[in-house]
Parts: sequence; structure tokens; C-alpha cells
Amino acid sequence: MEHHIHIICDGKTIQIDGLPESLSEKNLPDYYVRGLQMIYSFIEARIRSVSCVCISGIWFCGSIPAVAAFDIWLQAGEDGFFLPMSTAARLFSDNGIPYFHTPFMS
Repeated sequence: MEHHIHIICDGKTIQIDGLPESLSEKNLPDYYVRGLQMIYSFIEARIRSVSCVCISGIWFCGSIPAVAAFDIWLQAGEDGFFLPMSTAARLFSDNGIPYFHTPFMS
């Protein structure tokens, strides 16, 4: 079973939209939380006006949940933009977040 989700990180909190009631932010794997916080810190250091980072992805349910990311949206004031796929893929890879377009290793 999979769920299409949006993960919003503002540097302090993480919110996930699109999960069923039985799952919550508390179920997000620790490696993902750390990766999101690192990505937010990296981006905030370069774009001072960023208010949050939103990652679209898929939550794969199972005994060990897995989350794969699609893209990164940056919200800066009233405006926002997607990072180029190559930049998003590098940020995901450098911070331990599986990228949906790269097959999971077994």
C-alpha cells in the first residue's frame, strides 16, 4: 500500500499531508527527519527568505515504512519554486533520502 504525500518542513516542525489517520509524522523514519532538517538548513543558509521546504513523495507502508521523494518546492514569502531535478536528487542523495526515480536497493 502506498500514499502520495507532501512533507512540509519549516526548520522546527514537520507536517505530512496525505497520510491516513493511522499514520502520522511520528511514523516518519528518523533518517528521513534528519535528512529533511539538513536539507532545510542547507537551503536556508543560501536563500534567507525561505519559509519552508515541501517534498512530494510516496509513503510505502509495511513493517518498516519507506518514503521516496519526488521533488523539492521552496516557499519564499508569497512566491515559491521547484528546485531542478538534478539539484533535488543530489540533496536527497547527500542527506540519505531515497529518490523515487532511483530504484530501491534490496
